[in-house]
Amino acid sequence: MPFEGSAPGDTESIIVRADAVRILCMAVSLALVVLSGVWLLRTGGNPPSAAHFVAIDLGGLPVIRGVNGVLQATLVAAPLEVHVGNTTFVGAAFNGVYGGPVLRVHPGDHVRIHLVNHMQDGINLHFHGLRVTPLGRGDNMHIMVPSGESFDYDFRIPPSHPPGLFWYHDHAHRAAEPHVMAGLSGALLIEGFAAQIKGLADVPQKLLVLKDWQHNDCTAPDLKQTLHCRVISINGMADWGDDLAPGSTQLWRVSNQGANLVLHLAAPGLHLRVVGRDGMPASDGQETDGFDIMPASRLDVLVRADREGHFPLWAMGVPTTGPAGFSVKRALGSINVAGTRQPADPSALSFPHQQDMRTWPIDAHRMIIFSENIAINEFYVNGRKFDPLRTDVRAPLGNVEEWTVRNVTDDFHEFHIHQLSFQVTEINGARQAFSGYVDDVKVPEHGEVKVIIPFTDPNIVGHLMFHCHVLNHEDRGMMTMLEVYRPGALHICKVPSQ
Repeated sequence: MPFEGSAPGDTESIIVRADAVRILCMAVSLALVVLSGVWLLRTGGNPPSAAHFVAIDLGGLPVIRGVNGVLQATLVAAPLEVHVGNTTFVGAAFNGVYGGPVLRVHPGDHVRIHLVNHMQDGINLHFHGLRVTPLGRGDNMHIMVPSGESFDYDFRIPPSHPPGLFWYHDHAHRAAEPHVMAGLSGALLIEGFAAQIKGLADVPQKLLVLKDWQHNDCTAPDLKQTLHCRVISINGMADWGDDLAPGSTQLWRVSNQGANLVLHLAAPGLHLRVVGRDGMPASDGQETDGFDIMPASRLDVLVRADREGHFPLWAMGVPTTGPAGFSVKRALGSINVAGTRQPADPSALSFPHQQDMRTWPIDAHRMIIFSENIAINEFYVNGRKFDPLRTDVRAPLGNVEEWTVRNVTDDFHEFHIHQLSFQVTEINGARQAFSGYVDDVKVPEHGEVKVIIPFTDPNIVGHLMFHCHVLNHEDRGMMTMLEVYRPGALHICKVPSQ
């Protein structure tokens, strides 16, 4: 799929230089691919990881595990007739599984994925949240795999990589929303999350992959009257269920892999405690009656049942195709609590120490503005639409920066940056208590958030992106190229901006 052209206002000379840079960058990318292969040969690959995988209930989803330090996988992207409950629609999936194959690896593993594209459009595979190289055959946003062709991703997860829940999905510009909504995504687990929090190691784990699909032409009676044109599933199922014994606790690993929909989940009668966000431990573990999970976000939630009963898992306030602002409460599944009472666990948790980055020196301050033109359905970052050959922001490796992300529209937006986690310090001027690090945050309507971003990991040097993770907005321009560079290095894959 072709990229969009230059943003309005770019001069003809910049466009000419962009064409020259395109050719040069292609040559450099090929060289990086060759060099990365040479590096792997010279180093003999990565050291084998521990063979141990923590027991986790994947809800029927297939799993591909790393073996002896190497994850070897083939992912075939293709259209698929999807059946969710009584509803059928034409979606898409990797390896014919709407919920997506689950990839399981350890820090330090070598990842080799053979991606085959049977979609009508080009695709790109993004490993959301992973702090891996954006160069060569890594998490490279410049790679586009045409229809009918294949590509081999080949990169290493750093041994120091935080363990947690991440995910992979198609990131082809202008096709990300329809492809992700169709189902082209899956969970990626890096082993070791629960071991970071004292008291969690022996708690049973369960994976919940949330997906939603919306039909524009809502004519089928079942779809129109019951589901309001929106199908929401857990692990590809409309009738997800769970069993708990009274007094017992589970750790739910929840991934919202929808394109645009914020989900507000609640299970009245059960005790919920958020212990992780976006693959990172929380700082304290807040108890809650329910939790919001943004598109692309992940939450690790402790669920405790104190009494017997049947407890629905509700999606609260799901928007419908009815009158503006109309929404419904919908049951996504149910939890059955019965059997022999278990000893309550865990009674106390001890969370790992994480630094509040407000104590760090700040090297730069930036203002990022999300805006839009509804009349022509375009979305902008600092007044410009996305151009893959234009780099708008450059940050030297080692910088710690404070960004203000401002939303000047009536829509909610969601800030996400590739290869990094950040700390949210303010929302609409209100100081936020330290609660850990995330890689997605809601930017309120006509509001702003302040975040601190550490560009300190040498693994992320190269060109990456930040954008609104409401994929409808990203596809229509709300995305920007960012370069993390080594001070003093040569920057040849950069088209000057005005």
